[in-house]
Amino acid sequence: MPNKFDKLAKEAAQMADEHFQSEFSNLTRLNNADTEKIINDSGISKQDLAQVLQEVKNSSSSNEAKAKAIQNIDKGVSALVSIVKKLI
Repeated sequence: MPNKFDKLAKEAAQMADEHFQSEFSNLTRLNNADTEKIINDSGISKQDLAQVLQEVKNSSSSNEAKAKAIQNIDKGVSALVSIVKKLI
């Protein structure tokens, strides 16, 4: 059974930008404006940003495996750095 992060990753392409930002914000501690800024600053697509979140939340992967997976996502590292900037 897919979890909420898997569901967001699968449905991101079909969501309107505002709906995606709202869903992403609901799953994180970021607000809609933060999510929009991350997308704009990093140039990452909604689908890839959802995939980054999915990888980070994947409890079955080691940190090393997560890092490798995020490196393979287009602009994934850039988005992750933008997220961390919002948290610190």
